[in-house]
Amino acid sequence: MNDSPLNLTVDPKLDGALGAGWDAWEQVARAVGLVKTVSWVSQRTGPDVPRDDLRYHIESLLSADDPDEAAFARAELAELVEECDDALADTLWEGVLQRGLDTKEPDLIFEASLHLAAIADELGDPLAAAECFIDFLNWRRQPDSVSDPESVQTAFDEIVRLAEADGQPRIAAMFSYRQVRFTKHADAEADQASAGDWESDNAPYASWS
Repeated sequence: MNDSPLNLTVDPKLDGALGAGWDAWEQVARAVGLVKTVSWVSQRTGPDVPRDDLRYHIESLLSADDPDEAAFARAELAELVEECDDALADTLWEGVLQRGLDTKEPDLIFEASLHLAAIADELGDPLAAAECFIDFLNWRRQPDSVSDPESVQTAFDEIVRLAEADGQPRIAAMFSYRQVRFTKHADAEADQASAGDWESDNAPYASWS
């Protein structure tokens, strides 16, 4: 992962905006323009990410008029830089997640959650990674939330794996038990497998923090 020192940055405004979140960063990127933004991202990612690819995806993001089009461009850029610049990728995926939550679009929410968790896991923070999936499950359990049952199963699998990796066998066992309860609904093709809460207790799931 690459994180350029501030004394070598080509644009301190973009550095500062990155820490303020995806919306602030995109506003500053539009203000400083495409050329400076591409140079800034290229400096951070290095030669592993072709500059022409960066230019294409950054231009798509900065010129998007439709919020859904912007979310798609944001995700494409995040995927492109994820291996080289975890900070920028994390910020962009947060923007994708927010769009998913705003529109209640399960695919966007789950895809963003997967990537945010992967970044946290790569940085050695299994708790933060697990919390991405716990947040997804808590969203999915809301009365008006729907998703593919496979997304729920994957979230459970990852929480159990991450809890075990973080030395939390009791938490891993608890989520395994919860997964068994969900699987019974899924096997029976019950409505709860795709929409709403499958738990009798509507208390949200919590992490081990």
